[in-house]
Amino acid sequence: MVLFEERIGWEKPCGGGLPYKVLDRYPFLLDAVEPHFVTRECEFVAGNGDAARFTMRRPLAIYSRAVLNGLLLDRARRVGAEIAADRVIELQRMSDRWQLRTRQGGLHACDHVVIAAGGRTTLRRQLAPAFKPEDLLLTFGYFVPGCDDLLRVQFFHGFEGYAWAFPRPGHLSVGIAANAGQSTMADLKERLHGFMRQYGYDSKEAPVFSHVLPVLSRRSWKQMRLAGDGWSLVGDAAGLADPITGEGIYFAMRSGELLADCLAENAPDAYPGRVWSDFGSRLAFGALLTHPFYLGNFLGLPSTTRMIQLARRTAVFRDLLQDLIDGLQSYQTLAPRVCWSFIRALAEMAIEPFRGSGSGTNGAAPREAGIPGA
Repeated sequence: MVLFEERIGWEKPCGGGLPYKVLDRYPFLLDAVEPHFVTRECEFVAGNGDAARFTMRRPLAIYSRAVLNGLLLDRARRVGAEIAADRVIELQRMSDRWQLRTRQGGLHACDHVVIAAGGRTTLRRQLAPAFKPEDLLLTFGYFVPGCDDLLRVQFFHGFEGYAWAFPRPGHLSVGIAANAGQSTMADLKERLHGFMRQYGYDSKEAPVFSHVLPVLSRRSWKQMRLAGDGWSLVGDAAGLADPITGEGIYFAMRSGELLADCLAENAPDAYPGRVWSDFGSRLAFGALLTHPFYLGNFLGLPSTTRMIQLARRTAVFRDLLQDLIDGLQSYQTLAPRVCWSFIRALAEMAIEPFRGSGSGTNGAAPREAGIPGA
């Protein structure tokens, strides 16, 4: 097996957060000696300024993509993969084999091509339709010098996206993401710079990043192609990312694992079905929830604002938010869980005055949030 990676060890534009579902399935990522940051402290901020800050039950690891990619390449090398510092620029089907032409002028033959080169790779367009604008998440941000132990996420009213600050060894990844079909780069920059001013993140001399990530609409999930005659797509190149959060590292690794199993069993045609049954159906359902999650209303305020207000006041909504962070909450059961959690939250707030002064929010006094019944 030959793995073509032209820019070995380069810093890809990515937050680099690895939620619990990644660390649970691939525990070497938590135990690795390579530089990474592990945090349990997080804060979610609503568009009106209300915030919920709490200690997570399970850790979240944050990697520089240069470090993470180097770690994964080393593991591939140790099990026998040949790493070629070159880029494939053209694919040509020759009878029952492929001929690959590289940037450095090399020609290589192979039986099966796996495209794992990200959402913008031109190789995808030689095999499957290009992504539509509504299937792309636009990102912009900075690698800000400094240290912190807090993961912070900011939502905005009337905006299908969020800003973030992720702590890393020696710096912070501070950025913003939104649907490319609904936001402009100018809008992203204005919102991000306001977020940075509010929390004191200094962009002076900080390296800039910008990228597009595939987050497929429900319609595109129905039309997607993951494989064909002698080829397969994995990770971002396939459009396998969470439609609400944009998180794609887990799905890149898991889709690669599923494909490897299929190839080892000489059953490459089984790959699309295994992706669908393993996580694809959940992501496709999540695509239906993206708009109501960011732009919907709950009890007269944006859904994200109510979620944060309730998480600040009640343990049941903090548990829900924790499971969303960890990637353990299925989108198919999210709506009924929100309803049930709201009923339990009202009960929690009703008995709160009888508990004394404790608020259950890690020592933070609850802010008056205007929750009906509170």
